[in-house]
Amino acid sequence: MRKLTDNQWEVLMHWLLTLVGGFMGTYAVLLHAGNFGSAQTGNIMEMAADLISMEWSKVLLRLIAFIIFGFGVVSAYLLTNYTKLNMRKLALWVDAAGLTLASLLPLDPVLVGLYPIFFCASFQWGAYSAAGGFNSASIFTTNNYKQALLGWTQYILTKDKEFLRKGIIYSFTVLSFFGGACLGAWSVYILNVRGAYVAFIPLVLARILIAVGESPVEDETPAELAAEATEEAEEVVLLEEELPKELLK
Repeated sequence: MRKLTDNQWEVLMHWLLTLVGGFMGTYAVLLHAGNFGSAQTGNIMEMAADLISMEWSKVLLRLIAFIIFGFGVVSAYLLTNYTKLNMRKLALWVDAAGLTLASLLPLDPVLVGLYPIFFCASFQWGAYSAAGGFNSASIFTTNNYKQALLGWTQYILTKDKEFLRKGIIYSFTVLSFFGGACLGAWSVYILNVRGAYVAFIPLVLARILIAVGESPVEDETPAELAAEATEEAEEVVLLEEELPKELLK
């Protein structure tokens, strides 16, 4: 029995982490007065409004959130490109630490409790930003929805199987985010701020999947080995037939 291909493994990991992204987004919105901890669009608009109304303390709180989010992005980039750390594993630990800290911080002022999520969400974005050869964010889903629609439309028009694969990958990414959002809402309604710990379930599953991906391939049966040997022999024969005879002398 063969293990998952690299593409399959990457896609499954991405879906699991997108579920975590949906969880963090809903957890933040429900507990922190509608503030979305996984992006900066809303934060910047609110910061602009606070600036115009001269509410300086709120401006400062939002500016700190802006900086923390950016620090997560830059940290993920530097660690990915200038160290040999396993970013897939590290992102899981960062998410777990961020959610734990968020569950311990006060809800007032509302943004302070979101600071850990601002960091771990942006860090996760840096570690999980593609699936199956397609760029795909794991912490918000608008573009994933757009790409899913385009993938299905392109497949209907061209019948190209690559567009079908695109539509499937992005569609399940959107569904994963939605599933995580539902899980986040349920956890907050049942456990309030301690609901953050429910996200450990998909994080543990992701860690198990990493372990499976790192495990050696299971021993193949004699029949599978024989079939592979036959295929390789046929490929060698075909190659020899295609090569100029002078090269074979």
